Amino acid sequence: MSLLSLRLALFCLFAAVPAGAYEDTLTTEEIQGQLENTKLSEVFSQYLATIQMYDPERATRLGLHGADSSLTPRTPDQLARQLEAVKRLRAKLGEIQKGTMHPNLKVDYETLDHMLEVDIYEMENLGFLARRPQYYLEPLFLVFQMMNKDYEDYNTRSSNAIARLRQFPSVLEQAERNLSHPPEAWTRQAIKQTNDALNYVSDFVPVFRGYTRYDPVLRTQVDETMAKVKAALTRYAAFLQKDILPNSDGEPRAGEYTYGFYLERLHALDMTPGAALSYSKKAFKKALKDLDKEAVNVDSIVASEKGWKGVMDKLPKEHPPASEVLKVFQDEMDRAYQHFDEHKVVEFPRQRLLIKRMPGFMASVLPYVYYAPSFALDDTRISELFVLLPPDAASEAAREKALAAGFNYAQVELLTAYSIMPGLHLRGYEASTNRSRIRRVSRQPAVSNGWACYSELLAEEMGYYSSYWSRFLRCYVRALRAARAYADASLHMKKWTPTEASQFFQDKLFMPKAAADAEVLKLSLAPTDGFSYIIGMDRIMQMRRYYERTEAKYFDLRRFHTLFLRMGEIPMGRIEDEMRRQKREEKKIIR
Repeated sequence: MSLLSLRLALFCLFAAVPAGAYEDTLTTEEIQGQLENTKLSEVFSQYLATIQMYDPERATRLGLHGADSSLTPRTPDQLARQLEAVKRLRAKLGEIQKGTMHPNLKVDYETLDHMLEVDIYEMENLGFLARRPQYYLEPLFLVFQMMNKDYEDYNTRSSNAIARLRQFPSVLEQAERNLSHPPEAWTRQAIKQTNDALNYVSDFVPVFRGYTRYDPVLRTQVDETMAKVKAALTRYAAFLQKDILPNSDGEPRAGEYTYGFYLERLHALDMTPGAALSYSKKAFKKALKDLDKEAVNVDSIVASEKGWKGVMDKLPKEHPPASEVLKVFQDEMDRAYQHFDEHKVVEFPRQRLLIKRMPGFMASVLPYVYYAPSFALDDTRISELFVLLPPDAASEAAREKALAAGFNYAQVELLTAYSIMPGLHLRGYEASTNRSRIRRVSRQPAVSNGWACYSELLAEEMGYYSSYWSRFLRCYVRALRAARAYADASLHMKKWTPTEASQFFQDKLFMPKAAADAEVLKLSLAPTDGFSYIIGMDRIMQMRRYYERTEAKYFDLRRFHTLFLRMGEIPMGRIEDEMRRQKREEKKIIR
Protein backbone atom coordinates (compact mmCIF):
# COMPACT_ATOMS: atom_id res chain seq x y z
CA MET A 1 0.00 0.00 0.00
CA SER A 2 1.44 3.42 -0.99
CA LEU A 3 1.82 6.26 1.52
CA LEU A 4 -0.98 8.19 -0.19
CA SER A 5 -3.29 5.16 -0.07
CA LEU A 6 -2.52 4.64 3.60
CA ARG A 7 -3.34 8.29 4.37
CA LEU A 8 -6.62 8.06 2.47
CA ALA A 9 -7.58 4.85 4.26
CA LEU A 10 -6.82 6.38 7.62
CA PHE A 11 -8.79 9.50 6.75
CA CYS A 12 -11.85 7.41 5.74
CA LEU A 13 -11.54 5.20 8.80
CA PHE A 14 -11.46 8.06 11.30
CA ALA A 15 -13.27 10.84 9.41
CA ALA A 16 -16.26 10.74 11.75
CA VAL A 17 -14.08 11.14 14.85
CA PRO A 18 -13.00 14.57 16.17
CA ALA A 19 -9.40 15.44 15.41
CA GLY A 20 -7.00 14.09 18.01
CA ALA A 21 -9.54 11.75 19.56
CA TYR A 22 -7.49 8.66 18.73
CA GLU A 23 -4.04 10.12 19.16
CA ASP A 24 -3.89 9.37 22.84
CA THR A 25 -5.49 5.93 22.68
CA LEU A 26 -4.30 4.24 19.48
CA THR A 27 -0.70 3.35 18.77
CA THR A 28 0.64 2.99 15.24
CA GLU A 29 0.36 -0.79 15.61
CA GLU A 30 -3.28 -0.48 16.69
CA ILE A 31 -4.07 1.74 13.72
CA GLN A 32 -2.47 -0.83 11.43
CA GLY A 33 -4.54 -3.49 13.16
CA GLN A 34 -7.72 -1.57 12.37
CA LEU A 35 -6.71 -1.43 8.72
CA GLU A 36 -6.01 -5.16 8.64
CA ASN A 37 -9.40 -5.81 10.25
CA THR A 38 -11.00 -3.83 7.44
CA LYS A 39 -9.11 -5.87 4.85
CA LEU A 40 -10.33 -9.09 6.47
CA SER A 41 -13.92 -7.87 6.26
CA GLU A 42 -13.41 -7.00 2.60
CA VAL A 43 -12.03 -10.45 1.75
CA PHE A 44 -14.90 -12.15 3.53
CA SER A 45 -17.46 -9.98 1.73
CA GLN A 46 -15.82 -10.92 -1.57
CA TYR A 47 -15.94 -14.58 -0.54
CA LEU A 48 -19.69 -14.34 0.06
CA ALA A 49 -20.12 -12.57 -3.28
CA THR A 50 -18.13 -15.35 -4.98
CA ILE A 51 -20.36 -18.01 -3.44
CA GLN A 52 -23.48 -16.15 -4.53
CA MET A 53 -22.12 -15.85 -8.08
CA TYR A 54 -20.89 -19.40 -8.58
CA ASP A 55 -22.90 -21.48 -6.09
CA PRO A 56 -26.30 -19.83 -5.49
CA GLU A 57 -27.64 -22.94 -3.73
CA ARG A 58 -24.95 -22.70 -1.06
CA ALA A 59 -25.59 -18.96 -0.88
CA THR A 60 -29.23 -19.59 0.00
CA ARG A 61 -28.22 -21.98 2.78
CA LEU A 62 -25.92 -19.29 4.16
CA GLY A 63 -28.72 -16.74 4.15
CA LEU A 64 -27.69 -14.83 1.02
CA HIS A 65 -30.79 -14.46 -1.12
CA GLY A 66 -29.72 -12.35 -4.07
CA ALA A 67 -29.65 -15.37 -6.40
CA ASP A 68 -32.49 -17.45 -4.91
CA SER A 69 -34.06 -17.96 -8.33
CA SER A 70 -30.98 -19.71 -9.75
CA LEU A 71 -29.53 -23.18 -9.36
CA THR A 72 -25.81 -23.88 -9.22
CA PRO A 73 -24.49 -24.74 -12.70
CA ARG A 74 -22.86 -28.15 -12.36
CA THR A 75 -20.36 -27.87 -15.20
CA PRO A 76 -16.56 -28.28 -15.25
CA ASP A 77 -16.10 -24.75 -16.63
CA GLN A 78 -18.14 -23.18 -13.85
CA LEU A 79 -16.24 -25.19 -11.23
CA ALA A 80 -12.90 -24.13 -12.72
CA ARG A 81 -13.86 -20.45 -12.62
CA GLN A 82 -15.03 -20.76 -9.02
CA LEU A 83 -11.79 -22.51 -8.07
CA GLU A 84 -9.67 -19.74 -9.55
CA ALA A 85 -11.76 -17.07 -7.81
CA VAL A 86 -11.35 -18.75 -4.41
CA LYS A 87 -7.61 -19.18 -4.96
CA ARG A 88 -7.28 -15.47 -5.67
CA LEU A 89 -9.19 -14.66 -2.50
CA ARG A 90 -6.93 -16.88 -0.41
CA ALA A 91 -3.88 -15.20 -1.90
CA LYS A 92 -5.40 -11.82 -1.01
CA LEU A 93 -6.12 -13.04 2.51
CA GLY A 94 -2.48 -14.07 2.84
CA GLU A 95 -1.40 -10.46 2.29
CA ILE A 96 -3.07 -9.38 5.53
CA GLN A 97 -0.69 -8.79 8.45
CA LYS A 98 -2.62 -10.65 11.11
CA GLY A 99 0.00 -10.01 13.81
CA THR A 100 -1.47 -6.54 14.48
CA MET A 101 -5.07 -7.75 14.74
CA HIS A 102 -7.10 -8.21 17.91
CA PRO A 103 -6.84 -11.82 19.20
CA ASN A 104 -10.45 -12.74 18.40
CA LEU A 105 -10.04 -11.37 14.86
CA LYS A 106 -6.91 -13.46 14.43
CA VAL A 107 -9.16 -16.45 15.08
CA ASP A 108 -11.59 -15.17 12.44
CA TYR A 109 -8.67 -14.84 10.03
CA GLU A 110 -7.52 -18.42 10.65
CA THR A 111 -11.09 -19.70 10.38
CA LEU A 112 -11.62 -18.01 7.03
CA ASP A 113 -8.26 -19.28 5.80
CA HIS A 114 -9.26 -22.83 6.69
CA MET A 115 -12.62 -22.39 4.96
CA LEU A 116 -10.94 -21.23 1.76
CA GLU A 117 -8.36 -24.00 1.89
CA VAL A 118 -11.01 -26.69 2.38
CA ASP A 119 -13.07 -25.26 -0.49
CA ILE A 120 -10.03 -25.34 -2.79
CA TYR A 121 -9.09 -28.87 -1.77
CA GLU A 122 -12.58 -30.23 -2.30
CA MET A 123 -12.99 -28.59 -5.70
CA GLU A 124 -9.61 -29.91 -6.82
CA ASN A 125 -9.73 -33.42 -5.39
CA LEU A 126 -13.19 -34.77 -4.56
CA GLY A 127 -14.67 -34.85 -8.05
CA PHE A 128 -18.26 -34.10 -7.04
CA LEU A 129 -19.37 -33.67 -10.64
CA ALA A 130 -18.15 -37.08 -11.77
CA ARG A 131 -18.41 -39.15 -8.61
CA ARG A 132 -21.53 -38.08 -6.67
CA PRO A 133 -24.82 -38.84 -8.41
CA GLN A 134 -26.79 -37.69 -5.36
CA TYR A 135 -25.23 -34.22 -5.68
CA TYR A 136 -27.61 -33.51 -8.57
CA LEU A 137 -30.66 -34.20 -6.41
CA GLU A 138 -29.83 -31.64 -3.72
CA PRO A 139 -31.94 -28.81 -5.23
CA LEU A 140 -35.15 -30.66 -4.31
CA PHE A 141 -34.57 -30.46 -0.58
CA LEU A 142 -33.35 -26.87 -0.87
CA VAL A 143 -36.60 -25.86 -2.59
CA PHE A 144 -38.55 -27.61 0.17
CA GLN A 145 -36.53 -25.72 2.80
CA MET A 146 -37.09 -22.40 1.05
CA MET A 147 -40.84 -22.88 1.23
CA ASN A 148 -40.71 -23.88 4.90
CA LYS A 149 -38.35 -21.19 6.15
CA ASP A 150 -39.78 -17.84 7.23
CA TYR A 151 -37.56 -15.27 5.55
CA GLU A 152 -38.29 -12.40 3.18
CA ASP A 153 -41.69 -12.22 1.46
CA TYR A 154 -43.64 -15.47 1.01
CA ASN A 155 -44.60 -14.72 -2.57
CA THR A 156 -41.02 -13.87 -3.46
CA ARG A 157 -39.81 -17.12 -1.93
CA SER A 158 -42.46 -19.06 -3.80
CA SER A 159 -41.60 -17.43 -7.11
CA ASN A 160 -37.91 -18.19 -6.61
CA ALA A 161 -38.65 -21.78 -5.59
CA ILE A 162 -40.74 -22.36 -8.72
CA ALA A 163 -37.97 -20.84 -10.84
CA ARG A 164 -35.52 -23.31 -9.33
CA LEU A 165 -37.83 -26.26 -9.92
CA ARG A 166 -38.13 -25.24 -13.56
CA GLN A 167 -34.33 -25.45 -13.86
CA PHE A 168 -34.07 -28.78 -12.05
CA PRO A 169 -34.48 -30.97 -15.19
CA SER A 170 -31.47 -29.22 -16.74
CA VAL A 171 -29.41 -30.09 -13.64
CA LEU A 172 -30.19 -33.77 -14.18
CA GLU A 173 -29.18 -33.36 -17.82
CA GLN A 174 -25.84 -32.01 -16.61
CA ALA A 175 -25.48 -35.17 -14.53
CA GLU A 176 -25.75 -37.30 -17.66
CA ARG A 177 -22.81 -35.41 -19.16
CA ASN A 178 -20.63 -35.40 -16.03
CA LEU A 179 -21.03 -38.67 -14.14
CA SER A 180 -18.29 -41.23 -14.56
CA HIS A 181 -17.35 -44.26 -12.43
CA PRO A 182 -18.78 -43.32 -9.02
CA PRO A 183 -18.62 -45.86 -6.18
CA GLU A 184 -21.35 -48.48 -6.47
CA ALA A 185 -22.87 -47.75 -3.05
CA TRP A 186 -23.22 -44.07 -3.94
CA THR A 187 -24.99 -44.90 -7.19
CA ARG A 188 -27.40 -47.27 -5.47
CA GLN A 189 -28.22 -44.63 -2.88
CA ALA A 190 -28.86 -42.07 -5.63
CA ILE A 191 -31.20 -44.52 -7.39
CA LYS A 192 -33.13 -45.02 -4.16
CA GLN A 193 -33.21 -41.29 -3.49
CA THR A 194 -34.50 -40.63 -7.02
CA ASN A 195 -37.23 -43.24 -6.66
CA ASP A 196 -38.19 -41.78 -3.27
CA ALA A 197 -38.48 -38.37 -4.92
CA LEU A 198 -40.75 -39.86 -7.59
CA ASN A 199 -42.94 -41.54 -5.00
CA TYR A 200 -43.23 -38.46 -2.80
CA VAL A 201 -43.12 -35.63 -5.32
CA SER A 202 -46.62 -34.76 -4.12
CA ASP A 203 -44.98 -33.46 -0.90
CA PHE A 204 -44.25 -30.28 -2.82
CA VAL A 205 -47.86 -29.49 -3.69
CA PRO A 206 -49.00 -28.44 -0.17
CA VAL A 207 -46.05 -26.08 0.37
CA PHE A 208 -47.14 -24.03 -2.66
CA ARG A 209 -50.82 -24.00 -1.72
CA GLY A 210 -50.71 -20.52 -0.22
CA TYR A 211 -49.04 -19.23 -3.39
CA THR A 212 -51.50 -20.74 -5.86
CA ARG A 213 -54.73 -20.67 -3.84
CA TYR A 214 -56.35 -17.67 -5.54
CA ASP A 215 -54.62 -17.77 -8.91
CA PRO A 216 -55.52 -20.59 -11.32
CA VAL A 217 -52.72 -19.50 -13.68
CA LEU A 218 -50.11 -19.99 -10.97
CA ARG A 219 -51.70 -23.30 -10.02
CA THR A 220 -51.36 -24.48 -13.62
CA GLN A 221 -47.72 -23.35 -13.71
CA VAL A 222 -46.91 -25.30 -10.55
CA ASP A 223 -48.66 -28.42 -11.88
CA GLU A 224 -46.80 -28.20 -15.19
CA THR A 225 -43.49 -27.67 -13.44
CA MET A 226 -44.03 -30.65 -11.15
CA ALA A 227 -44.92 -32.82 -14.15
CA LYS A 228 -41.61 -31.88 -15.79
CA VAL A 229 -39.74 -32.56 -12.55
CA LYS A 230 -41.30 -36.00 -12.34
CA ALA A 231 -40.43 -36.78 -15.96
CA ALA A 232 -36.83 -35.68 -15.36
CA LEU A 233 -36.57 -37.88 -12.25
CA THR A 234 -37.93 -40.87 -14.19
CA ARG A 235 -35.29 -40.36 -16.85
CA TYR A 236 -32.54 -39.89 -14.25
CA ALA A 237 -33.45 -43.10 -12.41
CA ALA A 238 -33.30 -45.04 -15.69
CA PHE A 239 -29.98 -43.41 -16.61
CA LEU A 240 -28.41 -44.32 -13.26
CA GLN A 241 -29.69 -47.89 -13.44
CA LYS A 242 -28.77 -48.56 -17.05
CA ASP A 243 -25.68 -46.44 -17.79
CA ILE A 244 -24.00 -45.61 -14.47
CA LEU A 245 -24.52 -48.59 -12.17
CA PRO A 246 -22.71 -51.10 -14.47
CA ASN A 247 -19.67 -48.77 -14.45
CA SER A 248 -19.79 -47.83 -10.76
CA ASP A 249 -16.36 -49.07 -9.77
CA GLY A 250 -15.03 -45.93 -8.07
CA GLU A 251 -13.21 -45.95 -4.73
CA PRO A 252 -15.48 -44.91 -1.81
CA ARG A 253 -12.57 -44.50 0.61
CA ALA A 254 -10.87 -41.10 0.84
CA GLY A 255 -7.37 -42.33 1.65
CA GLU A 256 -4.98 -41.40 4.44
CA TYR A 257 -3.90 -38.06 2.93
CA THR A 258 -7.44 -36.70 2.55
CA TYR A 259 -8.39 -37.99 5.99
CA GLY A 260 -5.37 -36.24 7.48
CA PHE A 261 -6.16 -33.05 5.57
CA TYR A 262 -9.64 -32.89 7.09
CA LEU A 263 -8.31 -33.56 10.59
CA GLU A 264 -5.76 -30.76 10.26
CA ARG A 265 -7.55 -28.15 8.16
CA LEU A 266 -11.29 -28.66 8.66
CA HIS A 267 -11.19 -29.59 12.35
CA ALA A 268 -7.83 -27.93 13.17
CA LEU A 269 -6.86 -30.96 15.25
CA ASP A 270 -3.24 -31.63 16.09
CA MET A 271 -3.71 -35.31 15.30
CA THR A 272 -2.49 -37.65 12.58
CA PRO A 273 -4.79 -40.22 10.93
CA GLY A 274 -2.97 -42.98 12.83
CA ALA A 275 -3.54 -41.20 16.12
CA ALA A 276 -7.24 -40.75 15.25
CA LEU A 277 -7.51 -44.47 14.51
CA SER A 278 -5.86 -45.39 17.81
CA TYR A 279 -8.01 -42.89 19.72
CA SER A 280 -11.26 -44.15 18.24
CA LYS A 281 -10.33 -47.80 18.80
CA LYS A 282 -9.69 -47.12 22.51
CA ALA A 283 -12.89 -45.08 22.74
CA PHE A 284 -14.90 -47.95 21.27
CA LYS A 285 -13.48 -50.49 23.71
CA LYS A 286 -14.21 -48.21 26.66
CA ALA A 287 -17.74 -47.42 25.41
CA LEU A 288 -18.51 -51.15 25.14
CA LYS A 289 -17.31 -51.68 28.72
CA ASP A 290 -19.50 -48.82 29.93
CA LEU A 291 -22.45 -50.28 28.02
CA ASP A 292 -21.90 -53.69 29.60
CA LYS A 293 -21.75 -52.06 33.04
CA GLU A 294 -24.98 -50.14 32.47
CA ALA A 295 -26.66 -53.32 31.23
CA VAL A 296 -25.82 -54.98 34.55
CA ASN A 297 -27.37 -52.02 36.39
CA VAL A 298 -30.57 -52.42 34.39
CA ASP A 299 -30.91 -56.22 34.61
CA SER A 300 -27.98 -58.16 36.04
CA ILE A 301 -29.48 -61.58 35.32
CA VAL A 302 -30.17 -60.96 31.64
CA ALA A 303 -26.86 -59.14 31.24
CA SER A 304 -24.92 -62.08 32.68
CA GLU A 305 -26.68 -64.50 30.35
CA LYS A 306 -27.06 -62.53 27.11
CA GLY A 307 -24.93 -59.43 27.52
CA TRP A 308 -26.02 -55.89 26.72
CA LYS A 309 -27.85 -57.08 23.61
CA GLY A 310 -30.19 -59.14 25.77
CA VAL A 311 -30.96 -56.11 27.88
CA MET A 312 -31.52 -54.02 24.75
CA ASP A 313 -34.08 -56.53 23.56
CA LYS A 314 -36.07 -55.83 26.73
CA LEU A 315 -36.31 -52.11 25.99
CA PRO A 316 -39.94 -51.05 26.50
CA LYS A 317 -41.71 -50.50 23.17
CA GLU A 318 -44.52 -48.22 24.34
CA HIS A 319 -44.86 -45.29 21.98
CA PRO A 320 -47.37 -42.64 20.93
CA PRO A 321 -49.56 -43.30 17.89
CA ALA A 322 -48.21 -41.91 14.62
CA SER A 323 -50.75 -39.10 14.65
CA GLU A 324 -49.37 -37.82 17.98
CA VAL A 325 -45.60 -38.23 17.52
CA LEU A 326 -45.04 -34.61 16.52
CA LYS A 327 -47.12 -33.39 19.46
CA VAL A 328 -45.14 -35.62 21.83
CA PHE A 329 -41.92 -34.03 20.59
CA GLN A 330 -43.46 -30.59 21.11
CA ASP A 331 -44.50 -31.50 24.66
CA GLU A 332 -41.09 -33.00 25.39
CA MET A 333 -39.41 -29.85 24.10
CA ASP A 334 -41.51 -27.74 26.46
CA ARG A 335 -40.61 -30.03 29.36
CA ALA A 336 -36.91 -29.81 28.49
CA TYR A 337 -37.06 -26.01 28.37
CA GLN A 338 -38.67 -25.90 31.80
CA HIS A 339 -36.35 -28.51 33.30
CA PHE A 340 -33.09 -26.88 32.22
CA ASP A 341 -34.36 -23.40 33.02
CA GLU A 342 -34.97 -24.54 36.58
CA HIS A 343 -31.47 -26.07 36.86
CA LYS A 344 -29.76 -22.91 35.53
CA VAL A 345 -27.03 -24.77 33.66
CA VAL A 346 -27.69 -23.31 30.19
CA GLU A 347 -29.28 -20.22 28.71
CA PHE A 348 -32.79 -20.29 27.25
CA PRO A 349 -32.91 -20.46 23.41
CA ARG A 350 -34.95 -17.45 22.25
CA GLN A 351 -35.48 -18.80 18.79
CA ARG A 352 -38.46 -20.57 17.24
CA LEU A 353 -38.31 -24.26 16.44
CA LEU A 354 -40.94 -25.85 14.19
CA ILE A 355 -41.47 -29.59 14.40
CA LYS A 356 -42.57 -31.09 11.08
CA ARG A 357 -43.03 -34.34 9.28
CA MET A 358 -40.02 -35.16 7.12
CA PRO A 359 -40.65 -35.21 3.36
CA GLY A 360 -40.52 -38.77 2.08
CA PHE A 361 -38.03 -37.97 -0.66
CA MET A 362 -35.34 -37.29 1.97
CA ALA A 363 -35.84 -40.53 3.89
CA SER A 364 -32.86 -42.26 2.28
CA VAL A 365 -30.51 -39.35 3.00
CA LEU A 366 -31.32 -37.84 6.40
CA PRO A 367 -31.45 -39.48 9.84
CA TYR A 368 -35.01 -40.21 10.89
CA VAL A 369 -34.98 -37.22 13.24
CA TYR A 370 -33.10 -34.33 11.65
CA TYR A 371 -32.44 -30.87 13.06
CA ALA A 372 -32.25 -28.21 10.33
CA PRO A 373 -30.76 -24.97 11.66
CA SER A 374 -31.84 -21.60 10.36
CA PHE A 375 -29.90 -20.15 7.45
CA ALA A 376 -26.75 -18.71 9.01
CA LEU A 377 -26.96 -15.05 7.96
CA ASP A 378 -30.74 -14.60 7.96
CA ASP A 379 -32.18 -11.98 10.30
CA THR A 380 -35.32 -14.08 10.85
CA ARG A 381 -34.03 -17.21 12.55
CA ILE A 382 -36.39 -20.17 12.64
CA SER A 383 -35.13 -23.74 12.89
CA GLU A 384 -36.91 -26.99 12.09
CA LEU A 385 -36.97 -30.51 13.43
CA PHE A 386 -37.95 -33.01 10.75
CA VAL A 387 -39.36 -36.31 11.99
CA LEU A 388 -39.64 -39.28 9.64
CA LEU A 389 -42.95 -41.00 10.35
CA PRO A 390 -43.83 -44.35 8.78
CA PRO A 391 -45.65 -43.98 5.43
CA ASP A 392 -49.42 -43.90 5.66
CA ALA A 393 -49.58 -46.62 3.02
CA ALA A 394 -47.36 -49.01 5.00
CA SER A 395 -48.84 -52.06 6.67
CA GLU A 396 -49.90 -51.85 10.29
CA ALA A 397 -47.10 -54.24 11.30
CA ALA A 398 -44.46 -52.15 9.51
CA ARG A 399 -45.74 -48.93 11.06
CA GLU A 400 -45.78 -50.47 14.53
CA LYS A 401 -42.21 -51.75 14.13
CA ALA A 402 -40.93 -48.33 13.05
CA LEU A 403 -42.69 -46.49 15.86
CA ALA A 404 -41.56 -48.95 18.53
CA ALA A 405 -37.92 -48.79 17.38
CA GLY A 406 -37.61 -45.05 16.92
CA PHE A 407 -40.25 -43.34 19.02
CA ASN A 408 -40.54 -45.24 22.27
CA TYR A 409 -40.65 -42.77 25.14
CA ALA A 410 -37.06 -43.34 26.27
CA GLN A 411 -35.84 -42.69 22.74
CA VAL A 412 -37.90 -39.49 22.46
CA GLU A 413 -36.23 -38.15 25.62
CA LEU A 414 -32.78 -38.89 24.23
CA LEU A 415 -33.59 -37.35 20.85
CA THR A 416 -34.95 -34.22 22.54
CA ALA A 417 -31.79 -33.76 24.59
CA TYR A 418 -29.62 -34.33 21.50
CA SER A 419 -31.52 -32.27 18.94
CA ILE A 420 -33.32 -29.56 20.90
CA MET A 421 -32.53 -28.77 24.52
CA PRO A 422 -29.76 -28.59 25.54
CA GLY A 423 -28.57 -29.94 22.18
CA LEU A 424 -28.32 -28.66 18.64
CA HIS A 425 -31.11 -26.08 18.83
CA LEU A 426 -29.63 -24.35 21.86
CA ARG A 427 -26.15 -24.51 20.33
CA GLY A 428 -27.39 -22.97 17.09
CA TYR A 429 -29.12 -20.14 18.91
CA GLU A 430 -26.13 -19.31 21.10
CA ALA A 431 -23.69 -19.45 18.17
CA SER A 432 -25.94 -17.11 16.17
CA THR A 433 -25.47 -14.40 18.80
CA ASN A 434 -21.80 -14.08 17.83
CA ARG A 435 -21.29 -10.86 15.91
CA SER A 436 -18.73 -12.37 13.55
CA ARG A 437 -20.28 -13.39 10.23
CA ILE A 438 -17.23 -15.56 9.56
CA ARG A 439 -17.99 -17.66 12.62
CA ARG A 440 -21.67 -17.92 11.67
CA VAL A 441 -20.97 -19.46 8.25
CA SER A 442 -17.99 -21.60 9.26
CA ARG A 443 -18.48 -25.36 9.49
CA GLN A 444 -17.09 -27.14 12.55
CA PRO A 445 -18.51 -30.68 12.91
CA ALA A 446 -16.50 -31.46 16.05
CA VAL A 447 -18.11 -28.50 17.84
CA SER A 448 -21.72 -29.08 16.77
CA ASN A 449 -21.65 -32.88 16.89
CA GLY A 450 -19.60 -32.93 20.08
CA TRP A 451 -22.03 -30.57 21.82
CA ALA A 452 -25.02 -32.70 20.79
CA CYS A 453 -23.41 -35.78 22.34
CA TYR A 454 -22.38 -33.84 25.44
CA SER A 455 -25.99 -32.67 25.79
CA GLU A 456 -27.18 -36.24 26.24
CA LEU A 457 -24.77 -36.66 29.15
CA LEU A 458 -25.70 -33.27 30.61
CA ALA A 459 -29.36 -34.26 30.50
CA GLU A 460 -28.52 -37.35 32.51
CA GLU A 461 -26.50 -35.37 35.05
CA MET A 462 -29.36 -32.90 35.51
CA GLY A 463 -31.95 -35.63 36.10
CA TYR A 464 -33.90 -34.91 32.92
CA TYR A 465 -34.43 -38.55 31.95
CA SER A 466 -37.48 -40.08 33.56
CA SER A 467 -36.35 -43.68 33.11
CA TYR A 468 -33.15 -45.68 33.50
CA TRP A 469 -33.80 -46.89 29.96
CA SER A 470 -32.88 -43.46 28.65
CA ARG A 471 -29.55 -43.71 30.46
CA PHE A 472 -29.01 -47.18 28.99
CA LEU A 473 -29.80 -45.88 25.51
CA ARG A 474 -27.32 -43.06 26.00
CA CYS A 475 -24.59 -45.59 26.73
CA TYR A 476 -25.60 -47.60 23.67
CA VAL A 477 -25.53 -44.52 21.43
CA ARG A 478 -22.10 -43.61 22.79
CA ALA A 479 -20.87 -47.09 21.82
CA LEU A 480 -22.49 -46.75 18.40
CA ARG A 481 -20.78 -43.41 17.76
CA ALA A 482 -17.44 -44.77 18.93
CA ALA A 483 -17.92 -47.68 16.54
CA ARG A 484 -18.62 -45.23 13.74
CA ALA A 485 -15.46 -43.30 14.61
CA TYR A 486 -13.40 -46.49 14.59
CA ALA A 487 -14.91 -47.61 11.28
CA ASP A 488 -14.56 -44.10 9.84
CA ALA A 489 -10.80 -44.01 10.41
CA SER A 490 -10.26 -47.66 9.47
CA LEU A 491 -12.27 -47.33 6.26
CA HIS A 492 -10.76 -44.11 4.92
CA MET A 493 -7.21 -45.11 5.86
CA LYS A 494 -7.91 -48.27 3.83
CA LYS A 495 -7.29 -50.59 6.75
CA TRP A 496 -10.76 -52.05 6.09
CA THR A 497 -12.74 -52.62 2.94
CA PRO A 498 -16.39 -51.49 2.92
CA THR A 499 -17.37 -55.14 3.35
CA GLU A 500 -15.13 -55.49 6.41
CA ALA A 501 -16.51 -52.27 7.87
CA SER A 502 -20.06 -53.55 7.40
CA GLN A 503 -19.14 -56.85 9.03
CA PHE A 504 -17.71 -54.94 11.99
CA PHE A 505 -21.10 -53.34 12.68
CA GLN A 506 -22.84 -56.67 12.26
CA ASP A 507 -20.47 -58.50 14.62
CA LYS A 508 -19.99 -55.87 17.33
CA LEU A 509 -23.36 -54.13 17.39
CA PHE A 510 -25.55 -56.95 16.04
CA MET A 511 -26.86 -54.88 13.16
CA PRO A 512 -28.73 -56.42 10.22
CA LYS A 513 -26.64 -56.30 7.05
CA ALA A 514 -28.79 -53.59 5.46
CA ALA A 515 -28.37 -51.31 8.48
CA ALA A 516 -24.62 -52.00 8.63
CA ASP A 517 -24.24 -51.21 4.92
CA ALA A 518 -26.12 -47.96 5.47
CA GLU A 519 -23.67 -47.00 8.23
CA VAL A 520 -20.71 -47.62 5.92
CA LEU A 521 -22.35 -45.63 3.13
CA LYS A 522 -22.77 -42.56 5.35
CA LEU A 523 -19.18 -42.82 6.57
CA SER A 524 -17.85 -43.12 3.03
CA LEU A 525 -19.57 -39.89 1.97
CA ALA A 526 -18.17 -37.77 4.82
CA PRO A 527 -14.59 -38.60 5.94
CA THR A 528 -13.86 -37.65 9.60
CA ASP A 529 -17.52 -36.85 10.32
CA GLY A 530 -17.94 -40.06 12.31
CA PHE A 531 -14.81 -39.25 14.30
CA SER A 532 -15.98 -35.70 15.06
CA TYR A 533 -18.70 -36.86 17.47
CA ILE A 534 -16.44 -38.57 19.98
CA ILE A 535 -13.47 -36.20 19.76
CA GLY A 536 -15.81 -33.22 20.07
CA MET A 537 -17.57 -34.50 23.18
CA ASP A 538 -14.33 -35.60 24.80
CA ARG A 539 -12.71 -32.21 24.26
CA ILE A 540 -15.72 -30.44 25.81
CA MET A 541 -15.49 -32.71 28.86
CA GLN A 542 -11.73 -32.05 29.13
CA MET A 543 -12.36 -28.30 29.09
CA ARG A 544 -15.08 -28.57 31.69
CA ARG A 545 -12.93 -30.68 34.04
CA TYR A 546 -10.08 -28.18 33.67
CA TYR A 547 -12.25 -25.26 34.77
CA GLU A 548 -13.92 -27.28 37.51
CA ARG A 549 -10.44 -28.01 38.86
CA THR A 550 -8.86 -24.58 38.40
CA GLU A 551 -11.83 -22.44 39.45
CA ALA A 552 -13.00 -24.74 42.24
CA LYS A 553 -15.86 -23.11 44.16
CA TYR A 554 -16.00 -20.22 41.67
CA PHE A 555 -16.83 -22.52 38.78
CA ASP A 556 -20.18 -21.64 37.16
CA LEU A 557 -21.47 -24.38 34.84
CA ARG A 558 -23.92 -22.13 33.02
CA ARG A 559 -21.23 -19.51 32.48
CA PHE A 560 -18.94 -22.22 31.07
CA HIS A 561 -21.60 -23.45 28.65
CA THR A 562 -22.50 -19.92 27.52
CA LEU A 563 -18.87 -18.98 26.91
CA PHE A 564 -18.30 -22.15 24.91
CA LEU A 565 -21.38 -21.86 22.74
CA ARG A 566 -21.09 -18.16 22.00
CA MET A 567 -17.65 -18.60 20.48
CA GLY A 568 -19.47 -19.62 17.32
CA GLU A 569 -18.24 -21.95 14.60
CA ILE A 570 -14.49 -21.97 15.21
CA PRO A 571 -12.24 -25.00 15.73
CA MET A 572 -12.28 -26.66 19.13
CA GLY A 573 -8.69 -25.70 19.91
CA ARG A 574 -9.44 -22.05 19.18
CA ILE A 575 -12.46 -22.17 21.50
CA GLU A 576 -10.17 -23.44 24.26
CA ASP A 577 -7.67 -20.62 23.61
CA GLU A 578 -10.36 -17.92 23.44
CA MET A 579 -12.05 -19.09 26.65
CA ARG A 580 -8.76 -19.00 28.52
CA ARG A 581 -7.99 -15.55 27.15
CA GLN A 582 -11.40 -14.21 28.19
CA LYS A 583 -11.17 -15.73 31.63
CA ARG A 584 -7.71 -14.26 32.12
CA GLU A 585 -9.09 -10.87 31.19
CA GLU A 586 -11.89 -11.32 33.71
CA LYS A 587 -9.28 -12.38 36.31
CA LYS A 588 -11.40 -15.32 37.37
CA ILE A 589 -9.00 -18.13 36.65
CA ILE A 590 -6.78 -19.31 39.46
CA ARG A 591 -3.90 -20.76 37.48
